[in-house]
Amino acid sequence: MKFLILILLLANVTFADEELEKIEVIELGQSNVSEFWEENKQTQIYSGKKNTITSLKEIPQLQTNNYRQATSQTPGLLISEIPNESLAAITYRGLGDPHESFNILMLQDGIPVAADMYGYPAHYFSPALPMMEKVQFIRGGASLLYGPQPGGALNYISRPLTKEQKTSGRVGLTGGSYNLLSTNNALYGHSKNKSYGIEYHRRQGDGIQRENADFYADYLQARQNYYLESSVFKVAFNGYNSDHGNPGGFSKSPSTGFNAYGEDERQATREHDRLKVSRAQLSGALEKKIDSSSQISLALWGTAYRRYSKTQNGGGFGKFPTGANNAIVTQNYYGYNADLRYLKNYGEHTLSAGYLNYNLLSPYVGETGAAVDSNHGDVTKRFERSTHTNSFYVENRFGFGKLLITPGVRLENIRQVIDERKNTSSTDLRYDDKTENVPLFGFGASYHATENSQIYANISEAYKPVTYQESVPVTTTSISEDIDPADIITYELGYRGQTPKVNWDASLFFIRYENKFGQVGDVYQNTGAGTSKGIDLAAGVTG
Repeated sequence: MKFLILILLLANVTFADEELEKIEVIELGQSNVSEFWEENKQTQIYSGKKNTITSLKEIPQLQTNNYRQATSQTPGLLISEIPNESLAAITYRGLGDPHESFNILMLQDGIPVAADMYGYPAHYFSPALPMMEKVQFIRGGASLLYGPQPGGALNYISRPLTKEQKTSGRVGLTGGSYNLLSTNNALYGHSKNKSYGIEYHRRQGDGIQRENADFYADYLQARQNYYLESSVFKVAFNGYNSDHGNPGGFSKSPSTGFNAYGEDERQATREHDRLKVSRAQLSGALEKKIDSSSQISLALWGTAYRRYSKTQNGGGFGKFPTGANNAIVTQNYYGYNADLRYLKNYGEHTLSAGYLNYNLLSPYVGETGAAVDSNHGDVTKRFERSTHTNSFYVENRFGFGKLLITPGVRLENIRQVIDERKNTSSTDLRYDDKTENVPLFGFGASYHATENSQIYANISEAYKPVTYQESVPVTTTSISEDIDPADIITYELGYRGQTPKVNWDASLFFIRYENKFGQVGDVYQNTGAGTSKGIDLAAGVTG
């Protein structure tokens, strides 16, 4: 059986930038119509929001997680390229360091994929782009239907399963420089009142640097839909496992001990540092049409997520480490969550409401290894962390002919607990149990200037709670005792349109970011306020 699968894979081998014709049993039809004209979809309202949807079939075929290529039609996103290909480093409109996408809410099919979307919104896992069909980005505070993050929501959308879908599949294998191997395989079909999809993607390679740049990542997604008279029940499993070397960076400084930029681009500054991430998620969803004017959806999901890293002590970024031992960190994240949504059309108006119950338990263990490549060592830090959130939101779109007005509110009830059990560098163990109730307001409006264009505006608040990293120092940096959450407000005014041949979207934006976090000397604290302002321009050919 394994030999047969190998033959099927090799039938579609490509090398470097050359690609052979893809083998498809059946190719389902694909619409090229832009989706930013949708005023609402299922239980979500998009009126007055800047919403961009990119079809990944309309750009060059993705073989790796090339975020720059996948978001090339989404203005405003900044992609930071880093040597560890497992991490998504994205920020938006100048809102902070792109490192690990802390200011962006990343989702797969509407479910958050961050380690902890409130307490530790790092993205050590992101969906395999070759398995996805579309990328949706809802700007800034206008994404309050998902959460409070200031940088907006980036939602990766899988190929939809349909009741009458025909049996189809794909088998592909691409090879490239530095022993790159990428395979993307899928099988789709249906039986009576069920449809299913099984997808598997693997990436592996040695990387450009001569040592410790090797990596592999396995993705598995299995989905099944059950169709009843007026509802759909969905079950899905997502699995991920990866191991990445961290070969270190470069420095422009010619100082002793640094790997000077351009001196030897293939030289590794770190020979033993590794990052391993695994994730398993099981989800179930019910989408029910109550009557001709209303519908409801319920999603339940549980996640087990593990991040393991080992780093040689001494040195710094771009500098050769000098330590004789290493630091080993294991973080686990166990989540159980529920998302309930309701939408009701009445006359020219639409009401949308929802409730999110989000729970994350996250033990942290820090060790010091006896050697530079130790896998385990003496425990130096241990603490328990947890996040418990109840979030309520309601929006109402009022229709007055060509004018649509959508006020909304989201209430965040966030409880964060940190219990430091061991810290060999401090006798003052920290325990925090903090609850915050944060109301966030939004207002959107759109006016159909012509049949093919509309003017839109949005004013929305956002909120960034204090993360675990800012509450308990895991390095020598100390934390200010009176650190406050950050508050953000976004203003946007735009004009967009679509004809059978072209579409366009142009907007002006202004963002005020209060109580920004930052480091002053050896203390992490609120550092003041900042503003971001600019213009977003996008245009494309649709036919």
